[in-house]
Amino acid sequence: MEDIDENAHNKIKEKLLGDDVQLKGGEAFLGVLKDEQEKKEEEMEQKLREEKEFKKFESTELEEEELKQEEEIIKDELAKEEEKEEAQKIEKARKQRTRSHEIILPNEDDESKKVYKISNNNNIKEIIIHNTSNPPPTRCYISSEYSPKNKKIIGIGGSDMNSEQYDKISLYDPISHKWNYPNDDFESFNIKISGQSSNLVNICTNNINDEKRTKEKIFLFGGYNNLLDDYTTHSFLIDTNNMSFEDISYNINKEGKSCFPTPRSYHTANYNPENQRIYIYGGTDLDISHNKKSDFQSLWEYNLEGKYWNKYELKNVNQSGAPRGHTSILHNKKLYIFGGILLFKKFQNSLFTIDLETKEIENKDYSKNQNSVVPKPTAFHSALKIDEEKFIVHGGLNENYNVINDCYLFYFKENKFERVDIPFLPKLFGHKLNLDFEHGSIFIIGGMDSFKYIGDENLIHSDDEEEEDENDKIIKEENIELNTKPMEQVFEIVLNNFVCKEYKEDKPIIKNKNRKVVKNLKWLKFYV
Repeated sequence: MEDIDENAHNKIKEKLLGDDVQLKGGEAFLGVLKDEQEKKEEEMEQKLREEKEFKKFESTELEEEELKQEEEIIKDELAKEEEKEEAQKIEKARKQRTRSHEIILPNEDDESKKVYKISNNNNIKEIIIHNTSNPPPTRCYISSEYSPKNKKIIGIGGSDMNSEQYDKISLYDPISHKWNYPNDDFESFNIKISGQSSNLVNICTNNINDEKRTKEKIFLFGGYNNLLDDYTTHSFLIDTNNMSFEDISYNINKEGKSCFPTPRSYHTANYNPENQRIYIYGGTDLDISHNKKSDFQSLWEYNLEGKYWNKYELKNVNQSGAPRGHTSILHNKKLYIFGGILLFKKFQNSLFTIDLETKEIENKDYSKNQNSVVPKPTAFHSALKIDEEKFIVHGGLNENYNVINDCYLFYFKENKFERVDIPFLPKLFGHKLNLDFEHGSIFIIGGMDSFKYIGDENLIHSDDEEEEDENDKIIKEENIELNTKPMEQVFEIVLNNFVCKEYKEDKPIIKNKNRKVVKNLKWLKFYV
């Protein structure tokens, strides 16, 4: 019984042990599974971590790409903003320019003209371009004077683009903007000249009743004549009443000696109504080397009452000779000489004065004035005294023989130049500025817009080819180019705050033979 029990016990024990071995084997298997599961889980977690890191990395790259795109967008937006601001600035500047010279085309009152309003200049109100009717041929080196009596601008002489000279008198009406010509009844001036000087003069005369009156005439001197193929020393007086002319080329002075200027052209002449004198200075003849001679460097004076010449030697003359193609303005008994050419190709922008009393030359070094601009060297430009404070300079040829439209004001008291920005002014040389002081307007008459048209070899004596000026390139980009047709299109510069006043001359009252009192002469005086 005990053996059975013992055997049974052993069996149970073996069974239990076997079960334990089996259990331990199952546990090992489960452990392997667990390890594999954990390994798989770890691999899964690693994979997840890697995927997460990859996604994170990918996300970072995407974010960076998005940031780059956003930066590009921001840059584009900033660039657009800058372009917009620049466009606004340009538009603002354009509007300012539009406000400064508002274009009215056509004009409500006169469809034949264009008016450009100017609001940013104290001296200039507007510029008007007149399309004239019945114009004469375009020409340069013309003489023109505004006649208050006829209320017309009288044009004389000049050369056209083929260097042919003009011998007809042309009358321009600033009101109707029409060109007219003297009738056949008039003894019209018919001498072909160009490059001559002209001055409107009022010559005092006595009639049979001893009444003192003035006759309005135009004094002409010098110039080049194609028929003579030479420069001339002739002087003429043209009566603006009937356009008749008188040759006053007297060669004898008051001492009975032969005295007259040498033939010349491209000189200047100024009229002094106080002493009835004409002052001639500078110029040239066929031989430019003659400019160093005393005749060209001297001051010549013509006495309108006595009809004779005087010659005065000047002090402190320029050793390089006298200029040609310059301008001169009479102010306070001094001649202000600006620009021109010395000898062959020395273009000038210097300004000097000739004292009519002391006959002394003084250099006006305006460049020392910090408030003064320095004009470009120029010749064959035009200048005009506006009032007792200033004169205006326009156009001419620069050192590269290019035609320019630069415009300056010179102030006597301050001794300074000021550049004047007047839109749409033409590029001209050999033209003439004329002051209609009754209406406060400056009219530009004649001139050429290209030096290539003129074949006057005596003008400059240069073998150099024409070069394009860099400044001209800039001007072409900035300014509106007009198809200018001198003589057909007359430019009018309207002065601002211009007032014309009439006053009586401070002279004794004159009585005629019938003992009747003759009223004092009336003169026009103008102010700005």
